Amino acid sequence: MSGSIRWYSVKPIIPKPQLLLLKVGKILECRKHEDADLLYVSRVETGDVLESKILQVCSGLVNYVPISQMQGREVVVLTNLKAAKMRGIKSEAMLLAAERPKDEGAKFEVELVSPPLDSKIGDVLQFVPFTTEGPSKTLKKLIWQQLQPQLKTNSKGEVVYVEEDGTQRVLKSKDDGEGAFVKSLFNATVR
Repeated sequence: MSGSIRWYSVKPIIPKPQLLLLKVGKILECRKHEDADLLYVSRVETGDVLESKILQVCSGLVNYVPISQMQGREVVVLTNLKAAKMRGIKSEAMLLAAERPKDEGAKFEVELVSPPLDSKIGDVLQFVPFTTEGPSKTLKKLIWQQLQPQLKTNSKGEVVYVEEDGTQRVLKSKDDGEGAFVKSLFNATVR
């Protein structure tokens, strides 16, 4: 049978959420992007007292989150994405936010993800149970695109990674600690 198609029953390998380097950060300063009406440019601290690290982050939140709610806010930051220029300004990380379509069919409701209440600036967050696997140094865009659809908020507002079997793993800074959360967008997508 020349020219026949072969079908393989090998399941695709799905990356694990441990590849994401998620940290607790604090927005030190936020301003509108000079060349893009829909973007904020923020300076976000992601290091602890010993390792002060400030990242520049561009986010498309202008239509969803007032600038007054950005200033001084603690956030969850994906820090191992490859840096990218957004309208000429380098963005070194990404802020996590929950989103869901509005009931009226108009665009989306968006809410920034808040870190666990028992965490501090610079803490690394993982989906529990924790594993010994660490995050990748630089997260490939394709890996992020495969992992992101599994990030949700549950009915309590906790940020979770939903496994293939439906198991929900909560994003925390320690096994017995509190989870990262949103105040109002329950059962939403996290990006």
